[in-house]
Amino acid sequence: MKRFLNQVVFYLNVLAGVALLLSYSSTFISPARIWFLAFFGLAYPYILALNLIFMIYWILRLKKQFLFSFLIILIGINNLNNFIPLHFKKSNTLETRDDNSQRLKILSYNVRLFNIYKWISDPGTNQSILNFIRSEKPDIICLQEFYTSDKTDNRPEKIKKFFSETPYNYIHYSFKNGKNTGYGIATFSAYPIINQGVISFPGSTNEAIYTDIVIQTDTIRIYNNHLQSLKLQRRNYSFLDTLKFRYDDQQISEIKDISSKLKTAYIKRSAQVDAISRHIKSSAYPVIVCGDFNDTPVSYSYRKMRKGLKDAFISSGQGTGNTYLGIFPYFRIDYIFHDGHFKPLAFEKIETHLSDHYPIVGSFELNKK
Repeated sequence: MKRFLNQVVFYLNVLAGVALLLSYSSTFISPARIWFLAFFGLAYPYILALNLIFMIYWILRLKKQFLFSFLIILIGINNLNNFIPLHFKKSNTLETRDDNSQRLKILSYNVRLFNIYKWISDPGTNQSILNFIRSEKPDIICLQEFYTSDKTDNRPEKIKKFFSETPYNYIHYSFKNGKNTGYGIATFSAYPIINQGVISFPGSTNEAIYTDIVIQTDTIRIYNNHLQSLKLQRRNYSFLDTLKFRYDDQQISEIKDISSKLKTAYIKRSAQVDAISRHIKSSAYPVIVCGDFNDTPVSYSYRKMRKGLKDAFISSGQGTGNTYLGIFPYFRIDYIFHDGHFKPLAFEKIETHLSDHYPIVGSFELNKK
């Protein structure tokens, strides 16, 4: 009986190991080619945990079968490091601007339309977001799901005046309903912006913008990205919040609907990151790439966007670094990447519950090359 149990457990272990290998492959193969692999990448932390459980099972029984999961985990150690940086050095203090230095403090934050739909019941959430951003005293602010309207207290001129310490800005609306009413993405800077542009994504309200910023005698390029969202509806969120596996027709229909939206988002994001990656390669200036990627570190989007760049969280952050508070908690989907012209000094995820994302802040020094 014991031998039979071990055989069954090992067969299940093999399935878990294969699933982990498939999650690794999702980082190399575009969802536009094989879309279902992206689902294995999304499930990576759970598949990894399952393999760890199998490994412990075999170790406790003093069986060499533990090597199966151990070796597969070892194969994908880079993915584990992307998910949880394997370093324990204490992070430096986030630096603020010094007029005589080339240190930069960059804040990236998905502000969820400044809470115009009252996801958070506190009526002061909008002002709290603005107060928080200003209190951090960043040199560069990259905001996603930026929203302004003359019909609310969120007028563009008010926001610009409020961010007086970062007077230079580029705001691009992917959707506009009036002169000053719209939804989009925005970058604010304490330093002059000499050039700017947008990378549009056909068939999507998501987008990326870039700004060329002069710091003393140097010019750098900041990419502010908001990659394809899932476009879940209220009923999808309600279903996920109350999910109980009943296997009835309604539940199966909901699961199919959410899976279809995930598939569509993965395929669209793959084209978007391909376009942004090409643009980054053509940059004549040192680059920092940040924003809401809507994808985890074990994904095609992450690997493609990071190619040739460094992840500030891995260099200077600690822990899991989860940045999303929504239906998939514990996931890191917001990033700050940089090329070799920048030295990362510190990185922090700030746990303020004013959106469905945590803001992230990185401090850098521009190296002279």
